[in-house]
Amino acid sequence: MDAVLIGLLTILAGFVIILAIFFIQTGGLRSISTVTKKSPYFHQTFLILGANNSGKTSLFNKLQDLDEQPPSTVSSIEPNVAMISLPLANPAIGKKFQVIDYPGHLKLQKIFERLILDDITLKNMRGVVYMVDSSSVNINDDVNFEKIVKFLYNLFSITERTPNGVDFLIAVNKTDLFDSVPVHKIRSKLEAEINKLIRHEIENVGKTSGIDDSGKDDGDDGAAGNSDRSESLRAFWMSVVGNGDFTFDKLEGNVDFVGGSALKNISQWENWLDERVVNP
Repeated sequence: MDAVLIGLLTILAGFVIILAIFFIQTGGLRSISTVTKKSPYFHQTFLILGANNSGKTSLFNKLQDLDEQPPSTVSSIEPNVAMISLPLANPAIGKKFQVIDYPGHLKLQKIFERLILDDITLKNMRGVVYMVDSSSVNINDDVNFEKIVKFLYNLFSITERTPNGVDFLIAVNKTDLFDSVPVHKIRSKLEAEINKLIRHEIENVGKTSGIDDSGKDDGDDGAAGNSDRSESLRAFWMSVVGNGDFTFDKLEGNVDFVGGSALKNISQWENWLDERVVNP
């Protein structure tokens, strides 16, 4: 009996050794390491978003050095990332927060979603600053305004997945210009256009109003993936508006519209950031 037991134990030990070798050679240990390793973006974060030339990078630069005018900027092709001490009004109690100025020409929706959901994670999202150029030329440009509306429409469906949502500052830039559109009119126009997308999403089964995902893979799963995304968006927006019209007040996260100038006066936007830090 002892010989049989020894034989069985020998076979079992050999099997364990073979399994361990296979596991290592196929990258199993590397896979575990990858899963447990945190992204370099895994910090408490404020995102600065908006269309090209809306003032994102000017605000980003000024937050880092409030005593100097931000340099002239060109459209970013890569995210700008900095650690900034907040609250700005009281450096003595300041704590470092990650601020990311994300490019305005968003082509790949999945890459942006991965940044929020996997790299930063929703629990680390302290707030979103969405810059809007308030000049009448920009607001009355249907193509540009449609891009803003579609982006916010999709972004809310991501940020509202966390309890109480994520707070938004719609930073209405260039309100010092003579041709700027009043803040309350921009808010009303955004609500009306987002509401149109929501009603289209709910009432047109099998279609989606979201941003085109130019980065999706070609293959048999494409149609199924788009269908699942459409159903997910439809279910989300139905839970928000029901049979009524969309307003920003119906979102879990607070949405504040505040005017200012990224080149001249960002004091009210600074106050908004400080409030998110002092009263999370």
